[in-house]
Amino acid sequence: MSSMKSLRLLPAPARRLIAINAVNAAGTGLVVPLLVVYLHEMRGLSLATATGAVAATSLGALVGGPLAGWVSDRFGRAPAVWAALVCAALGAVGFVVSGTPEAALASGLVQGLGIGGAITWNALIADQVPREHWSVVFSTDFAVVNAVMGLGGLVGGLVAGLTDSLLVFQLLYGLDALSFLATGFLVSRQLRGTGQAREEAGGERTPQPAQADQTEQTEQAAPAGQPGPASYRAVLRDRKLVALLLVVLTLFTLGYSQLNSGMPAILLADSTLGPTALGVMFAVNTGAVVLVQVTLMHRFKDLTPRTALALLAGSWAFFWLLILAVTGLGGGAYALLSGAAAMAVFAVGESLLAATGPTLVNSWADDSNRGRYNAAYGFVCSLGFTVGPLLSGRLVEDGHVVLMTAGAALALAALGLVLRGSRLLPSTPLSGFEDESRPVVEPAES
Repeated sequence: MSSMKSLRLLPAPARRLIAINAVNAAGTGLVVPLLVVYLHEMRGLSLATATGAVAATSLGALVGGPLAGWVSDRFGRAPAVWAALVCAALGAVGFVVSGTPEAALASGLVQGLGIGGAITWNALIADQVPREHWSVVFSTDFAVVNAVMGLGGLVGGLVAGLTDSLLVFQLLYGLDALSFLATGFLVSRQLRGTGQAREEAGGERTPQPAQADQTEQTEQAAPAGQPGPASYRAVLRDRKLVALLLVVLTLFTLGYSQLNSGMPAILLADSTLGPTALGVMFAVNTGAVVLVQVTLMHRFKDLTPRTALALLAGSWAFFWLLILAVTGLGGGAYALLSGAAAMAVFAVGESLLAATGPTLVNSWADDSNRGRYNAAYGFVCSLGFTVGPLLSGRLVEDGHVVLMTAGAALALAALGLVLRGSRLLPSTPLSGFEDESRPVVEPAES
């Protein structure tokens, strides 16, 4: 089946949820590159305060993810999504009026709670969309969000740069807040339209009889891992999930988080490529994500999670080698072409992760703990985004650019080799996770 046919076969609820998330992404994209500039240049706050607000957002996300997972399983997906969106909107409104360091840090923390809680979106998709479409809908949602955020960032950056007005910055953050609330309204309407807001009645949800039988069979077949009563302790007893979380933490620390931190810092410090060249490179990355999704999505479904994650680690190792080549070239057309190639290679890994991670997490979860499973996944993503910039910032500031790039490439390549032979991650193709009639259970020896 071609990628375009897979997209056309997505059910209407899947397409609507993707469109709803695009509304959210458009608002976020408007302000993504502007926070430090806004707080420092428009509000007159110190650089330490401006970057501290970014750090506060990351800290809030670390708390918001697990909290939203509990709310999602206890009270339902819609209340959890609404809570996350309201927090994100309040944070945006806080930035509109932030004139003091305390207000800026508090706004970052509140918005971070919402950003961390956004991981429950995957649980909502898993509830609303049939399982056979999961890998396609997660991948497509990722591609659309990237494209819309990239466009929003371009528009927001151009508008803010051309006007250089405090009022314009405030308007952009106000639109960001409105996009969160509009997303919540559309989600509620979607749930009412499909008649599937059943979990909003409250009380810890339990599997239906067929699901309970399935969970029991899975526990018997995999005594070391599958979840029992809904709790984070039960979630962390799932050895396969823990293995995936460790892999994802490494990938985010050495890879994903560096796309907006270590990589730009390295190029600005050790090459003549400037902000314009970086803008071109990020545009290439956005375009490549969309292109990869359209052309290769159907092939990803034939990969096993072991192979997909190994290829992901290998692609990001190659990305770092290309960035190292850029620093060697210094500047000019060849350096820019190498940087653009690096961002295209990185997009392959991003797409593999989008298809693999959420599909595995939601396949291993059941209705009683799906929110917690997704929250655990989101937590390690946020942790990687927190640790990664701290690591790269220190290494680049101390002049260890070669150590940073070569070390990350070597570590990711080694991870790829380990993943290829791992016995904890499934050897079943991603398409094998689409059968709703039975759980995907690995043989004991694998």
